[in-house]
Amino acid sequence: MDGDRKPELQIKPGRYEDAALGFRNHWYPALLSSEIGEEQLVPLTLLGENLLFKRIDGQVYAIADQCLHRGFKFSTKPECFTKNTITCWLHAFTYNFRNGELVAIPSAPDSRLIGKRHLHSYPVQEINGMVFAFVGDMDPPPPLAHDVPPGFLDPGWTVVGAVNVPSACNWRLAADSGFDPNHIFIHKDDHFLAALDRPFPIANRIVGGDTFHEITEVTGPGPKGLVDALGKSEPVFEFEFECDGERGRMASKIPPNEMAYLAYGSIEGSIWLPGALKVAPWPILGMVHYEWYVPVDEKNHRYFIAWGKPCETDADKAAFAHEVHTKWKYLGYEQFNRTDLIANLGVETGTDGLPYRSVENLFEGDGYTLVWRRLASQHNRGVQTRRGIPTA
Repeated sequence: MDGDRKPELQIKPGRYEDAALGFRNHWYPALLSSEIGEEQLVPLTLLGENLLFKRIDGQVYAIADQCLHRGFKFSTKPECFTKNTITCWLHAFTYNFRNGELVAIPSAPDSRLIGKRHLHSYPVQEINGMVFAFVGDMDPPPPLAHDVPPGFLDPGWTVVGAVNVPSACNWRLAADSGFDPNHIFIHKDDHFLAALDRPFPIANRIVGGDTFHEITEVTGPGPKGLVDALGKSEPVFEFEFECDGERGRMASKIPPNEMAYLAYGSIEGSIWLPGALKVAPWPILGMVHYEWYVPVDEKNHRYFIAWGKPCETDADKAAFAHEVHTKWKYLGYEQFNRTDLIANLGVETGTDGLPYRSVENLFEGDGYTLVWRRLASQHNRGVQTRRGIPTA
């Protein structure tokens, strides 16, 4: 049985093109810690599956939001007669929230099903102000450290999760764009750049190579991902063109200086399975930007953002959390990354009803996207499909 095998031996990768619902058997952020209080029930859909979360004695648990009897969705009208249980409103089947075990049926208190049937229980880990859930069947699941960017769990590293918003497009559109440096064109008018007086390029050109071979692939033990080649690229701050006798010009709103070129080249972007971006340093020196694209269904995902930096004392951590929530959540998300959601929605609506990738006409700069798709296809732990919720 799979439960007797090591997690790495249970992996059956699937094609990126088929992963409309994401990759199964991976850890995903589900909530910010601040979004679930003691004994609070929070229903969520992840990868097309309905989950129900609850914090009990400080720890967060998650079960399938679906009664085993007739499939009733608990969150439609939740009933909890003890802090550790959930009762189906339809026929009062009652389950242990900590492990999904069926513990009582009022109309059949001696039923042979009691103690022998279980709701699917999702492994949960809460760390760095975020609640991660493992959507899959591996027993035991792989370590969380294999599904987050390197350094995210390091001792002495403080992470503040601040953004968890819905995005009305398939998660792959966001992932494809997030790691592609040439999407920076969309940010040229963002208030974030003016607020920090930061020259920012409108395009990115690889010098002395190509976007297929300059990217570093990380496929050894631990997280699997790609590291970009911005240090080997030329940022473009101004571009002119001619059409039908007219000249057009596009340029950064803030004229670049020598430091602007050095600063851009020092930024390192990377993308990691199952769909997490890391940018360092960003938005300023000493800070790291993280974002996740968490599948909800075929046309929606949740967009998470967190920022990290080293902090030595509790006072340092509190000051950083305050800075994130009062400054970077506004400038970094509302005045910068929110533009990405608008762009991704434009691709989703522009290709509505068409198969994924069917309208693409790729160019030389699309190596970033194609290498990501290839790595994701080779190293995921399975493609999620719409099917019945597993039972035990």
